Amino acid sequence: MTSTETSSLVLHGRRRVSIRLRDGVVLLEADGVRRRIPVAAIERVDVHGPKGRRLTVVLTGDEPVAYLLRCRSAPAVQEFAHAVRRALPVRDADEPRPDGAGLVTEEPLERAAPKVRLLWWGLGGGYVLVLVLLMLKGAGVVPGVLWAVAPGPIAAGGLGVYAGWQVFREAWVLRIRGITVEGQLQRSHWYNGVEQYTYAYVDSQGVRRKRTGSDGGAERAEITYDPADPETTKAGRRTTGQLVFGAVLILLLGSPVLLAGVAFVVVGVVALVI
Repeated sequence: MTSTETSSLVLHGRRRVSIRLRDGVVLLEADGVRRRIPVAAIERVDVHGPKGRRLTVVLTGDEPVAYLLRCRSAPAVQEFAHAVRRALPVRDADEPRPDGAGLVTEEPLERAAPKVRLLWWGLGGGYVLVLVLLMLKGAGVVPGVLWAVAPGPIAAGGLGVYAGWQVFREAWVLRIRGITVEGQLQRSHWYNGVEQYTYAYVDSQGVRRKRTGSDGGAERAEITYDPADPETTKAGRRTTGQLVFGAVLILLLGSPVLLAGVAFVVVGVVALVI
């Protein structure tokens, strides 16, 4: 006799996000929290994005909550979606749905110390070691000073390049594949001296979402969002200014400072080995 029982399916996404189906419950681990989502709380499961590598779990309710996971393997996403769909209860179209968000339970995750911390300790130790060797060798004041100050411009330049890339990428993604819908102003509040506006809108999948930012103010405003990553949004459609700002951060601010820091490192290393 052949058994049709299979092991629990697991999907791994970016930033240590994972989701698995076990005994009629979808377990989602993200942002240091494990969410237990019973299949009775799920309205549907959607597969979308480039090559079908994104999974969206939409909960039941008048204002459904949705969870998004991006995975490298499109077949794995398809299989997981099929498994969850098979586990969903059969409902009539007019059957009342429970509030899915109210059925979800959360608990904090305990994670081991990340390996990144060990990497930083290693880099710090190497930095101090080279600085001491430069002093013992008598390589000169200039190489020692340049090596000592190098972490400053490297960190500042790296942050500038990263921030510029984030700004540029978000604007570019919204420009080439963004969907624009009309949002309704829900509330406004002040945060760090800047007025923030929260708009509610319904995306193309029928999921009600909210967007908070400093841009906006009108009772109704156009909200542009990325269907592959609904967390990426902006009020309005224009992205030219954001693209220019991101490019300036990368090319005129971040990159020159970063390259200067790298040059300081090269001077220190050359002085040490010669």
